[in-house]
Amino acid sequence: MSAARSKALLVVLAIAWACPFQAQPASTPGEPLPPDRQREILREALNAFERAVDVAREDPTAAEKLYRKSAAGFETLLDAAACNAALHYNLGNTCFRLGEYGRAILHYRRAQRIDPTDPALQTNLQYARNRVEPYIAPTGGQRLVHRLAIWTNYTSILQRFWLATIAGLAGWLGLTLWLRWRARPLLVLACLAIVIGLANAATVGWQLHDESHHPQAVVVGSEHVLRVGAGEGYDAALTQPLGPGVELRILSRRGEWVEVELRDAKTGWLRADAVERI
Repeated sequence: MSAARSKALLVVLAIAWACPFQAQPASTPGEPLPPDRQREILREALNAFERAVDVAREDPTAAEKLYRKSAAGFETLLDAAACNAALHYNLGNTCFRLGEYGRAILHYRRAQRIDPTDPALQTNLQYARNRVEPYIAPTGGQRLVHRLAIWTNYTSILQRFWLATIAGLAGWLGLTLWLRWRARPLLVLACLAIVIGLANAATVGWQLHDESHHPQAVVVGSEHVLRVGAGEGYDAALTQPLGPGVELRILSRRGEWVEVELRDAKTGWLRADAVERI
């Protein structure tokens, strides 16, 4: 990830700033954060990131301080804006520069949930994944499911929800008109729209159900030992600890421990504070 690329990607957010934050709830656990203050924090975060890139080679210590200032700004804005792909993406870039690969992947994945079509995001996510140890390859069955579910992989839940709504309304409107004019092409189009609507509604329902029962998560912080049971007294399930950035699914919880499934379908137990949900 080059400095030029990182700076260019960060500038994109500044260009499109005015609309996203006025359209989203601007509140924090404390006082509300006005749009003007949000834009000010954004400028400071962007400037800190760019200065950090410029001085990283000559003064790594100063660069780290600037990166942390930038990350703090993006986190403050996320607290205010709640859901913004560009902010998660930029925070992921900043965490990557700090060597915090777990948090970088966490925020890249959160951005991906909102905007799964951004090619730069996909590139940076894969670049960060290549730094994670141990490398855990998905099983053949998981790769097959990923290919078959290409539509859900490249569209967000919100996009499919609106497509289901619009296609469903268009389909029922078409059927109403067909009852009046009995035009065969109108019937075909109406039925096709209803099928598209139902298919997208089904994928939304399936994804929401799966994520509510088995949410995806990322190992954060330091390395953590995957154990065969919910406690420090159990043996390690793998010979190598899971490093920050390892992606998994949470299967169940028992006290301060969670049962997880890795990308290769292996299961085990981690402390709940070792992972953070996407």
